Amino acid sequence: MIIGIRKGIDPVMQKPASQTAPRRGPLQQRTEFASSSRTFPRMKDTAVPRTGWVREIRTALGLSQSQLAKRAGVSRATVQQMERAEAQRRITLASLDKLAAAMDCQVSIAILPKGGTLDDVRRRQATIKAEAILHERTKDNKHPPRPADLERRKQQLVTRLLRGSRRRLWR
Repeated sequence: MIIGIRKGIDPVMQKPASQTAPRRGPLQQRTEFASSSRTFPRMKDTAVPRTGWVREIRTALGLSQSQLAKRAGVSRATVQQMERAEAQRRITLASLDKLAAAMDCQVSIAILPKGGTLDDVRRRQATIKAEAILHERTKDNKHPPRPADLERRKQQLVTRLLRGSRRRLWR
């Protein structure tokens, strides 16, 4: 899910909030998300600077903490606390937005599926659920099914789960 930080922006569609879009089905939502999420680069966890993005960008711009504090309308100690909080992933969005604006930057936050698309996430979840269901059904069998039969049954179950209730997939 893409979250717009600027006021008056619809977070998903990046349009003014006053324009209400017609209700969209889950397939259309996933398709729109897939096309809009391509604009966000995929980063590894190790790509996040240890000292945090605020400090990294501030130093890259050549700003001192005092200069940033003056531009943000806070004290140098507050900037120091905010940088530390951001590095520890506990900064508020309001504080992050304030510092970003003071550096003439904007905050962009995205929740992106790991490894693929939302359909891939649903398929992985359906596979996990199908394996659990099959395990439960076959655990007491004296003669377990052949691997080929088990795989075929699993794929049929995955297909049924993906076509069924979206919420049932996560129970």
